[in-house]
Amino acid sequence: MSLISQYAEILHENLNKEKNEDQILDIIKKTDQKNRILISQYYNAKYNSSLFDDINSKIGGDFGYCASQLFLSNLEFCVHHLKKGIEKSNECTIEQLTSKTMEELKLIEDTYNKLTGKDLKNDIIKTYKGSVGKNLVNLWFTKRIFKLKPDKKECENYANILAKNNPEIWVEKENIFKDIFINRSPEELIVIARYYLKITGRNLLDDIEKNTRGNVKILLKEILYNNIMPYELFTDKIYLAMKGAGTDEEALSRILVSRCELDMDEIRNTYKAKYKVSLKEDIIDDTSGSYQKLCVYLSEK
Repeated sequence: MSLISQYAEILHENLNKEKNEDQILDIIKKTDQKNRILISQYYNAKYNSSLFDDINSKIGGDFGYCASQLFLSNLEFCVHHLKKGIEKSNECTIEQLTSKTMEELKLIEDTYNKLTGKDLKNDIIKTYKGSVGKNLVNLWFTKRIFKLKPDKKECENYANILAKNNPEIWVEKENIFKDIFINRSPEELIVIARYYLKITGRNLLDDIEKNTRGNVKILLKEILYNNIMPYELFTDKIYLAMKGAGTDEEALSRILVSRCELDMDEIRNTYKAKYKVSLKEDIIDDTSGSYQKLCVYLSEK
């Protein structure tokens, strides 16, 4: 018996009898995302049931919700959170779409449409009114070319265009938004931001923070951060999820799961430098039980 089938059978036994969270956590610790996807596929085929759904329904709570997501592929994870984001009209939808390539967006769209029987682009436009929804859909048609050596003159020109317009109307001016925020590569956006600072004496991200609001602010920040320094974006998201009146366990789980095998080292270091406390300390202060153990583990990967 392979380890994949063995772990799948242990999980099936656990979920139907023991409901032992520590045993599920132990399997998570012994596997990476690739193997967890194989475990999920084996489980789903053998037991004609969804491992994701079973962990959610039979374990439940914050631990069950977080643990279940670790057995999803990147595509499944994205579609799951797109559905939740559209249902709640929150920033989760923007988070999922702004970091994806055209090829990934097409797969996401096809999967979403198949699973929900709806049209993703129509759902986005209905949920996110005005230019925000339209420009989210524009992501599917971007002609972004990744340039290791951006054209400095071109980047300076884009920075001048931004500098001459109030940030509050960037998204309303469709061509500005599409040409600069959607169509430019990460390398180009970095150079544009540098020229913007030189021209205005102000930080591009600071101007977005101060002069925009609601989904416009979220959209602009997500695109820039996802292209320039995603680890700082998600550091702030983790901090905000744990601060204030109660912990946002849904956001905390989503971010830890999505980043644990990507840039958690950078997030951990940035968190310590920015907030003068370790990520582990804040997680321990804001969570408890098996959920706390899982979150600490994911934050230390």
